[in-house]
Amino acid sequence: PQRVAMHTVSSLTRRGAGAAVRRAIGATSQTSFRPLGAARASALVPPSAAAAPVGARGGSIRLKSTSAADLPSDVDAVVIGGGSLGASCAFHLQQRGLRTILLEAHQLTAGTTWHTAGMLWRLRPSDSDVQLHTYTREMCIKLEEETGVNSWTENGGLFVACNKERLDEYKRLSTMGEYFGIDSRILSPAETKELYPILNVDDVYGAMYSPTDGTIDPAGVVNAYKRAAEKLGARFVEHCRVEAIETESYSSHGQPRRKVTGVRANGQTIRTGVVVNCTGAWANGIAEMAQIKIPLRAMKHAYIVTEAIEGVHPGLPNMRDHDLSIYFKTQGDSLALGGYEQNPEFWPDVDPNFHFGLFDLDWDTFNQNLEGHIRRCPQIETLGIKSTVCGPEAFTPDHKPLVGPDVELGGFVHCCGFNSMGMMLGGGMGREVATWVVEGAPALDIFSMDVARFHPKCATDARWVEDRTHESYAKTYSIVFPHDEPLAGREARKSALYDTLLSQGCVYQSRQGFERPGWFEPAMGDSVRCKEYDFYGAYEGGISGLGRTAPTKHDNHPHHRLIDGECTFGWGNSYDRVEAECRAARTGVAIFDQSYFGKFFLEGPEAMQAADWLCTARLDDSRAIGSVAYTALCNERGGVQCDLTVTKLAEDRFYFAAGGTTHTHDMRWIQSQLEKSGYKATFSDVSSEYCMISVQGPYSRELLSGITDIPLDNESIPFSTCREASIAGHKLMVLRLTFVGELGFELHVPSASAVEVYSEVMRAGSTLAAARGVPVVNAGYRAIDSLSAEKGYRHWHADLSNQDTPLEAGIGFVALAKLKTNTPFLGRSALERQRSEGLTRRLVCLTVDGERPEAPLHGKETIWRDGECVGIVQSAAFGFCSGTQIAYGYADAPGGGATEAEGVHRVALHRPLEHQGQGRRPAMHLQAKGGVRPKQQEDPGRVHDIGIVLRIPRVCGMPAGRSPSDGVARLGRMQPA
Repeated sequence: PQRVAMHTVSSLTRRGAGAAVRRAIGATSQTSFRPLGAARASALVPPSAAAAPVGARGGSIRLKSTSAADLPSDVDAVVIGGGSLGASCAFHLQQRGLRTILLEAHQLTAGTTWHTAGMLWRLRPSDSDVQLHTYTREMCIKLEEETGVNSWTENGGLFVACNKERLDEYKRLSTMGEYFGIDSRILSPAETKELYPILNVDDVYGAMYSPTDGTIDPAGVVNAYKRAAEKLGARFVEHCRVEAIETESYSSHGQPRRKVTGVRANGQTIRTGVVVNCTGAWANGIAEMAQIKIPLRAMKHAYIVTEAIEGVHPGLPNMRDHDLSIYFKTQGDSLALGGYEQNPEFWPDVDPNFHFGLFDLDWDTFNQNLEGHIRRCPQIETLGIKSTVCGPEAFTPDHKPLVGPDVELGGFVHCCGFNSMGMMLGGGMGREVATWVVEGAPALDIFSMDVARFHPKCATDARWVEDRTHESYAKTYSIVFPHDEPLAGREARKSALYDTLLSQGCVYQSRQGFERPGWFEPAMGDSVRCKEYDFYGAYEGGISGLGRTAPTKHDNHPHHRLIDGECTFGWGNSYDRVEAECRAARTGVAIFDQSYFGKFFLEGPEAMQAADWLCTARLDDSRAIGSVAYTALCNERGGVQCDLTVTKLAEDRFYFAAGGTTHTHDMRWIQSQLEKSGYKATFSDVSSEYCMISVQGPYSRELLSGITDIPLDNESIPFSTCREASIAGHKLMVLRLTFVGELGFELHVPSASAVEVYSEVMRAGSTLAAARGVPVVNAGYRAIDSLSAEKGYRHWHADLSNQDTPLEAGIGFVALAKLKTNTPFLGRSALERQRSEGLTRRLVCLTVDGERPEAPLHGKETIWRDGECVGIVQSAAFGFCSGTQIAYGYADAPGGGATEAEGVHRVALHRPLEHQGQGRRPAMHLQAKGGVRPKQQEDPGRVHDIGIVLRIPRVCGMPAGRSPSDGVARLGRMQPA
């Protein structure tokens, strides 16, 4: 018999609730229903009742308490929080050899875990998510075998689509799943009805069914992890409240630093160098003990359980209808009904004693979901409500967890903010946290979950966190379009050129809270500005739980309309504008504001030795002052932790320029490695002190020559060099670099001078355009995406990551020169081993001929060879100047061994949007290249800095260790024949 940790509604109340539901749905107004006598669950549920939440199999499971009377004096790691994440982290840390103790203030599963719905869906938009969810499922099965504790029910998962766009999204997920061996099928409405008979499919467009998805019992999985971890030597201690995080202050490389030294709990101190915060909605409280802030907010999240429904049984799959923002989960012969509403309630005053408690359900809020439930299953309208569950959940500004080492406090590791996905991510994330702690980097590319993806300015801004967290919650079930943009939290970080470019119609993108140019609509001027966030008009009066007045919904919001025009898997409305910007970069001049970049100085008596240790490129005495190196920074496994440029300004001074997306991530990595190295050098962040104006195109030299005080010819400033100069009386650095594959110059300008320098550049551009008849335009990152893809340049966290080595990514040239020396550097041993053994996977560039097909590539398509799926596309773009679609993805070597010769003609791409029913996807044969030449003719009298076009003669590339020209484009100068 199941023990349900919820208050139960009487049969009389259930009849009243059903009638109220019918009245509410039948009314034409927005009447909400409030069942008379509905369960009030604000009081704490007795701990015994929490032992077996909904979904438990095999009776209740007692989670035995361990006394906190005698805590150890020291351990290697302390995990705080006894939910699914904490239990998994404790197990995996202990498995990796760390003496680990888990501390739980009340009882295991308290807080959020005990009342979770426990559904696991493996097909996700991210391939890392797919792998994490798959590992969680595998661990549930493995733990059942090893501990005898049941936690996994494989009842399958069903995604229902109400329109073509949604089904297209599901097809993309299904396609990616093929690479990971996940069985899934696209169903017609009739097939959907056959699988799930109680559903109304009159408005259903199609569905995706994944039979190996299922449900995790929260109490079961936590107990299984506990048993397995204790068998390895870990300790789980309940009724042990953490009272303080003890830290120590010190100085490292000129910067004040702190590190964890211990945990105070139950009046005792445990010395440790690692603390993992797995406390979910209570994570802010633990973080505050450590004097840090995290971008996380607690919200009330609910589901209800119906009376018995004819035709419902435990074998039915879990069902999600993203368009109605709802889900169904079987609960015996009943249904658990939940979803995501537009006006959630925040829980600002998190009660540390709210262990097994529930909130009163706000029926006005939940009614939004219930209307969708009844639409999908009309029988629900006549049913009563057996029980309600409204509990606390932790949510974040982008609906992704907060994981990894803190940016400021050494030894403090985050594993919280899972946005109702903690159960399905628990196994995989426990493994990644343990790998991170032991090896210094996670095994997978989980940057989208890394706490360092947030800039400190945004992470500590309460208004920004609240607004973005609401939007991400409200859009939980929205289609994930490639070019969607948030409307909340805008203008938190801006360059000095923000207003100047806005007046010229700059449509900004928001990245890590920074406004960077997306593309330009010159005719619209500053009307394209994103207005104050209006919460989509979801609240009337006040914003629930925040004590703020809800703003009035905007009647006219041009920026919102522009973004809506990009929300498609087809071609967005900006196509013509982006194409014009691209063609200007290839035939005239395009000016990019790339101030979004992170900028840092490494200085000191041992700065050169430090830089040479950090980077794969040679930065020793052999490199001339004034030279610029594109380099990777590798972890011990050889994975690319960062990729950036380093300018040698002096023997003891280096200038680092890194992608804006990875600003905080790169800074954390460099600081942590410098600290370990012991070199005498300081590393300082000057990102806000400089703007970066990038002038790119075949006429860029001619444009700048008339306004700079230095010559810009090849001898005076060769490619990959830096010179000091002045424009309009303002001193700046000129770096001859390109990320679009043309002759180009980056102007690194003090922010105070940026507007005047930019104005002078544009004045000279107007003169050039009139005299030469060539386009000179502002351009944004949408154009950069296309231009850089044509030239084979890498994007970190897209086609390059911590799990990819430079050799696998086809940028082996960044390390080969140093590998020919005896100079030590991070990751050297791993790269040498890979050169010796050969590659088992390799990045390939695939192009599709034919201009502007109906459905462009967006990434996550599968790559096939001889009928076998050998990889997935990691990034894709349309080359406006080459007239081709371009895709980059990693292909496995035949047989899983080292790379062998294999013909290009045997590679094909499967496009998910061409999926028809359950038939096989038609294959599209592609050419493999390391960059794509634009169609227009080049002027033989000019020198271009472009990616050298080289064909890859083998599917998986060359064996490791070949020269830089082994099939990829590289930054370099190409002399016309």
